[in-house]
Amino acid sequence: MANSLLTGISGLRGHQKMLEVIGNNLANVNTTAFKTSRTLFSDLIYESQRGASAGTAGTLGSVNPLQIGTGSQVTSVDRNFSQGNLESTGEDLDAAIDGDGFFVAESGNGRVFTRSGAFSIDETGHLEDSSTGYLLQRFGSLGEDSGEGPAFQTPADGRIHIPIGASILGTVTTQIELSGQLGANSTGPTQRVITGGSLTTGGGTPAIGAVLLNDLDSSISDYEGPTAGPPPTPGDLIRLFGAQADGTVIDSSFSVDGTTTLQDLVDQLGTLYPASTVSLVNGAITVTANATGTTSHSMVIQDEFGNVGAQDSSFTGQFDLTVAGNDGTVVSGSLPIYDERGTEHTLGYELAKQTDNSWTLTADLDPAAGTILDGIVSGIQFGADGSLTQVTGTGIGDGNIEVRFANSTSAHIIAIDLGTLGDIDGLSEIGTSPNVSFLADGFSPGELQSVQIDADGTISGIGSNGLKFAIAQLAIAAFRNPDGLENAGGNYYGESLASGNAEIGTALSGDRGAIRAGQLEGSNVDLALEFTKLLVAQRGFSANARTITVTDEVLEELTNIIR
Repeated sequence: MANSLLTGISGLRGHQKMLEVIGNNLANVNTTAFKTSRTLFSDLIYESQRGASAGTAGTLGSVNPLQIGTGSQVTSVDRNFSQGNLESTGEDLDAAIDGDGFFVAESGNGRVFTRSGAFSIDETGHLEDSSTGYLLQRFGSLGEDSGEGPAFQTPADGRIHIPIGASILGTVTTQIELSGQLGANSTGPTQRVITGGSLTTGGGTPAIGAVLLNDLDSSISDYEGPTAGPPPTPGDLIRLFGAQADGTVIDSSFSVDGTTTLQDLVDQLGTLYPASTVSLVNGAITVTANATGTTSHSMVIQDEFGNVGAQDSSFTGQFDLTVAGNDGTVVSGSLPIYDERGTEHTLGYELAKQTDNSWTLTADLDPAAGTILDGIVSGIQFGADGSLTQVTGTGIGDGNIEVRFANSTSAHIIAIDLGTLGDIDGLSEIGTSPNVSFLADGFSPGELQSVQIDADGTISGIGSNGLKFAIAQLAIAAFRNPDGLENAGGNYYGESLASGNAEIGTALSGDRGAIRAGQLEGSNVDLALEFTKLLVAQRGFSANARTITVTDEVLEELTNIIR
């Protein structure tokens, strides 16, 4: 009879522990990153009343063992490490782990681990959990090398130093990246060309320079020479007027007679248009500007009034513009660059398409800011699909520009990054119109204003000068058996022999999850489930209490037998 009392008591004890576990879950329903636990039971040893025996062939069967249990016990209290809901807080230093892993902190007595990411900065500028004072740890050497930005971390010191308000030195510009499109319909520069009517001879054959003016098909009557007799009188005249390339007005007369050739007229025009080339092309007088771009040259040829001979309109009519001179497609603008002291200067730039369909980049700088020693990148060429194919410039014209800033005694080279050859990830000749952007590195002096945390745990600093740079990277621990971790209180866990050693790395590596900045992980307590378990535990406790009550009544009946 005593055994039934002990059995009931074991049940009471076990269900009491179950109530404690459920109560702890409910108490932490709003605890950041809390993980629920569950209670698992097992039965105790058994009292054997009779052993098992084998049967006798053809006579008796086997006999099963007769055993009576002695109750139950709590075998384990397991944690549920399922993901809690992520709740946005808007705080820069709040972070949650979306997936597996734990933040690593130094407690003063060793490393501890947590899923709670409510961090702050202490009076020395180190990242901490302000509720415990534990200092968060970093992984790797990010933030130690000043060549990659301001270096706030000390080698061999695992703490994360974030000195808000610290000065940031200015950095010199070393590279300018070009991106965008130059336009598939962009054109190179052209020369202004004006052309007269077609001149023929012999019934339609294009005239050549040796042809006499009188032999042109368009001649109505012959030009005459000077009148005979002393003194000779002037012969026929052709009037030439218009404008040179620079706009200078031309108004001249050319004396002609029966021996004047078409080439004589062309040569005379050549002297009147020194900035252009006058030629005879397929019987038409053509005037081509020597330089590309817009010019003002124009031409009119007509017979002088009073000539004996006369020409029709095909020779003396207004010359027509056949090619409009222009500068081609040009993209220009400016961008800030920085000298060795971080002083900002404005660099002007111009991208101009050339007659061979290549592009040339030209840079200029205010003389007060410095001197451009090499401001040209030439031979920028694109393929049929608009992708960058090559840069053929060498020396002055290669892929760099060279500047000597006013406060420096040495030249400074700035690399021009046009993108990947064969790709359109940088500068390309596509689209309907030019749209080019330039991005230069280098910054003016400033101070650290704020931070942001990336998905891989990289903590980046944001300076008042717009500079963004890596400060450090959060250390994230993974365990082979996270259920084996020991609770250390304060939302922290400690290593145990069952959990295995912490495998420290970074977020998004291995089985470690991603970091979600400005969010905190909530408790994964399921109220409906916990209340259901609460009822189950209550029923279990009541049932075991009933076992004790009934046993007590039976024992009382037994003692009353002798009365």
